[in-house]
Amino acid sequence: MNKKQPKLKFEEDKERTATRSPPKKEKMEQTKPRKKLKLDADKAAEKAQHLRFGKAEITPDEASRMTKAQKREMYASAIARSAAHREVDQYEDDNVGTQALNEGLKTEESAADFSKSRYSRKLKKKAKLQAKKKLRATKSSAHEPDKVQNAGEANVIHSDSGEGGSNWLSRWRQKQDVRKSYYAAARSGGTAAQTAGGQKITSSGASATKSGVEQVIDKGKSAVSTAVNGIANFAKSNAHVLVIVGVFLLLLLLVMSAFSSCSILFSGTTQVSGQTIYTAEDRDIRGAETDYKKLEKELDKKIKRTPTDHPGYNEYQYHLDPIEHDPWQLTSFLTTLYDDYTRSEVQGKLKETFKKQYKLTAWVEVQTRYRTVVMIDIFTGIPYTVQVPYEYRIFHTKLVNKGLEVVIREELDNDQWKRYEIFQDTLGGRPYLFNGGLPPGGSDGSGTPGIDYQVPAEALTDEEFAAIYKEAQKYVGTPYVWGGSTPETGFDCSGYVCWVYNQNGYDVGRTTANGLWQKSQHISEAEAKPGDLVFFDGTYDTPGKSHVGIYLGNGMMVSAGDPIKYANIHSSYWEKHLAGFGRLSK
Repeated sequence: MNKKQPKLKFEEDKERTATRSPPKKEKMEQTKPRKKLKLDADKAAEKAQHLRFGKAEITPDEASRMTKAQKREMYASAIARSAAHREVDQYEDDNVGTQALNEGLKTEESAADFSKSRYSRKLKKKAKLQAKKKLRATKSSAHEPDKVQNAGEANVIHSDSGEGGSNWLSRWRQKQDVRKSYYAAARSGGTAAQTAGGQKITSSGASATKSGVEQVIDKGKSAVSTAVNGIANFAKSNAHVLVIVGVFLLLLLLVMSAFSSCSILFSGTTQVSGQTIYTAEDRDIRGAETDYKKLEKELDKKIKRTPTDHPGYNEYQYHLDPIEHDPWQLTSFLTTLYDDYTRSEVQGKLKETFKKQYKLTAWVEVQTRYRTVVMIDIFTGIPYTVQVPYEYRIFHTKLVNKGLEVVIREELDNDQWKRYEIFQDTLGGRPYLFNGGLPPGGSDGSGTPGIDYQVPAEALTDEEFAAIYKEAQKYVGTPYVWGGSTPETGFDCSGYVCWVYNQNGYDVGRTTANGLWQKSQHISEAEAKPGDLVFFDGTYDTPGKSHVGIYLGNGMMVSAGDPIKYANIHSSYWEKHLAGFGRLSK
């Protein structure tokens, strides 16, 4: 008995070692009957379950009978194929060749799957033989039921998990081995099985890619050549149609160019007419002119009130430029800036322009002067004189008229200035606005027809006057044109006089009636002789002299009315506007 006890203890230890399992042995003992019941009841369902490796289907029984080397090879091959699919699919949309490569890979896999299906049939046959051997071994070892049961449980666990192993340690080692094989296959691009099929895949994929690209190029070339040949054949067989189409297109281009030219012409005409005609209403133009004159009158009144506004000075001295402006300049300026303006819209601009045109300043001058004072000596009673100093205070007032057109030139840019000059030349198409231009009877406003006058023969004995009169007589009856200064354009009063005298050796340029007054020597009527100039003012609303004519003697003149005509300077109309006579010198 003493000898058997150690043996029994050894057997218990051996049995405990053989049936070693993970912790919680009670749970393992409870799951044993459930495992057995599952194998008995769901055996048919177990066989229906499959494991897919690539496209080969392997049942769990077949997987449990495979060796570790076979499983590793199968896992590695599946991983390699998956990696190849991912690489190909990633760039599948970027190149037409990749699609061909993918098709090549799938074809190669189909061949590999076919071989694997044959291999799986061999495995099934081998598994049946092994099952028969195990059955015989089980019957022969019936005296070791516990060991056989443990082996069966290991097979059950192996078939369920597909990993194999009799206990948790063996299963863990098996998982580590499989994981290492995965990593090795991923790093090296596959195992021997992958290498064996990878070269075929690569070569077939490359060839498929090349063939795919070549097919695309060939199709493109054939399509282009077909299109070119079709166009050439159509041109040969339908030459008359092409000629008709060409003529139609040419006519269409000509019509389009004609419309384009017309549009340019119309736009140009609209632009020119818009630049030569005042667009504001007459009442607004005259109203703005009246408001500007009102500002000038207020300035004049302010200057005249100087002694009242600044009393206590010994003397008041004035340095004044004339208070005047050209209404045409003001109207052309406002039209250039505002086009169709109203009287109320330009009030601010009128005041701003007025301040720039006129500058009024004042200052006080203090002088030390002496006056003689008679003094009487208190001792002798004899009178004597003494120079006594005192302050003499002078109040100075100065008005500078910068000139309206100078202010306008500073305000306008080059394009605006050109438009302003056009308005000045044409008077905006409204020469009647300020009693100038063409009132009934001509620009002189006389309202009388021209007189058929013959210059006395004795007056023509003066060769210089005879030459002047000969040139002036050429244009009698010519219509009046405001701003005109040549026979081609027509004449206004000053343009007519300037032309006649410039043709006879005088250099007066092109100026106004007031400009000719400034250039001439002022003489009396008694001193005037044929060939001198006669001046008038107030014939229309403008500062200075408003009309000029060539004096013919005996109270007669020739001037540019409408038309150019002879007139008596002492008629009722001309008499009230007569301003003086002048003589030009070469």
